[in-house]
Amino acid sequence: MTKKINDEEKIKQLEKVAMQIEKMRLGDYVANLNRPSKIILNNLIGGISKGVGLTVGATLVIALLFKILSVIISMNIPYLTDMLQEVVTIVKSTPIAANMAPAETEKTCQCAGQGQNG
Repeated sequence: MTKKINDEEKIKQLEKVAMQIEKMRLGDYVANLNRPSKIILNNLIGGISKGVGLTVGATLVIALLFKILSVIISMNIPYLTDMLQEVVTIVKSTPIAANMAPAETEKTCQCAGQGQNG
């Protein structure tokens, strides 16, 4: 009698484990392990989407920040306005490598210890 009860409990436990494995979709995971090209494609698409999302999100946050700063500057609050105007002028005057003149680029980029002309 007790053996029959133990067998029924074991069957119920096995059914629970089988349901948990089914919920985890472990079979799909194991099937994907046999196809490395599918894993590479999934990781490539995931990486590209994360990079694009990060770029778009950061651009929107920075644009919103500058918009808020311009509104605060237009309020003309005595000390805060002067400080924020300095920050904005520093950011706008910072040279970006893509916008530098070719002569400036040669001076700043001496690759691997080579001279200015390569």
